[in-house]
Amino acid sequence: MQSMSKCAVAATLLAVAGVAPTLGADLAIEHVNVIPMTSGSDVVSDSTVLIRGGRIVSITPAGATPAPNAPKINARGLWLMPALADMHVHLENDRLLRLYAKDTNVPPGTVRTADSLLPYVANGVLQILVLTAMPETIAQRNEVETGSVLGPHIALAAMIDGSPPIWPVGMTRVAATPGDGRQAVRDVAAEGYDIVKAYENLDLATFIAICDEASKLKIKVVGHLPQNGKGLTERFFVPGFSMVAHAEEFAQQTDPPATDAIPKYAQWAKRSGTWLTATLTTDHRILEEISRPETLRSRPEIRYLGAYLQKLTLESNPYLRDLSPSRIAYVQRIVDFNDKLVAAFVKEGVPIVAGTDALVPGVVPGFSLHDELAALAKAGLSNRQVLESATRLPAEWLGTIDDRGVVAVGKRADLLLLAANPLQDIRNTRRIAAVIVSGRYYSRDEIKNRLEMMIRN
Repeated sequence: MQSMSKCAVAATLLAVAGVAPTLGADLAIEHVNVIPMTSGSDVVSDSTVLIRGGRIVSITPAGATPAPNAPKINARGLWLMPALADMHVHLENDRLLRLYAKDTNVPPGTVRTADSLLPYVANGVLQILVLTAMPETIAQRNEVETGSVLGPHIALAAMIDGSPPIWPVGMTRVAATPGDGRQAVRDVAAEGYDIVKAYENLDLATFIAICDEASKLKIKVVGHLPQNGKGLTERFFVPGFSMVAHAEEFAQQTDPPATDAIPKYAQWAKRSGTWLTATLTTDHRILEEISRPETLRSRPEIRYLGAYLQKLTLESNPYLRDLSPSRIAYVQRIVDFNDKLVAAFVKEGVPIVAGTDALVPGVVPGFSLHDELAALAKAGLSNRQVLESATRLPAEWLGTIDDRGVVAVGKRADLLLLAANPLQDIRNTRRIAAVIVSGRYYSRDEIKNRLEMMIRN
């Protein structure tokens, strides 16, 4: 594979620094290696990608067509791929913080949407799925889509739990009966949410009713596997249950986690067409925090959390309440189980998408997705499969593949320009030279400056 010297990378970044075309302007990315991520595609070397009006209008061999009268990016030796997606996040707003932290004193204006979303953009994450969506999240999405805030596309999943709910009303809705569940789904659809999130205190009949009503309304259901330890796991794999939100959901079906049950879990998911968001990095981070709490303060990305979340993570972290050897051993068993489960799902052909559970204390938005990609590779996915889990597959599941998720003519120019090939080493997704948001070009230096300004302000 082609590589670049440090001097060549530096020269290239200097050549493109300061170029920030406005939406609607042309942009030509020249001499770039394209990783399309369309099904079965290969790398297209030494290409020119022309962007106009925020969309890709051509991908041609470098020098094959006359250079357009447009800003040009000399991307020789760089790699262009679709922007990334994080399919399991929690996006903070003032009300979410009050409910999540059980702190009614969180003042209005504590959360600035632009600050919450910038770490995603800085890490090339231009699609997120929020699994605790509420009216404030709808407003945040509108801020992004109208262009008043720089941020990723936001898909909204509203949570429905049983009675009593695990999280406060406001973060979740409550459905104690199948009739309640059907009405909750109708409400979710009418209020403008995209997806239903089913939570773990739902009884089986209500869960089935939720999935059935969602199917009628053409809304997908993602969620936990309810009723842990009751031997009902297989019965939750019903039509309409589109994706399990964590690999650990399977680990928690029994105590201790039943490694010998993994093959049948994979078969049930395959049979029902249910996908998986692994969120491996969540448990990795929890294990790191409880076994080595000092690493919380040594992780540089923590400083990109808002002040309230940073204090919660460092001073009031709920995971640090139990640092006993038995607790550490339990989380280690979950981590080990998750890796085996992911490998089995891959073997069975169950689609896996990347997600992080960002806002779990210590799981920092944007930055944590690169940890998740590395964890998926370690668990047995090929580098191509890992990239698919964060690009094309999320777009297919969300129903946005006609708009974005791959590098192809006609698609939205939500792109990531890298200094090294991630197909060769998945860690290269961190080597970001630029992020392109609907055709707008943000160099590595501009991204860094925006992050530093966010911290200072």
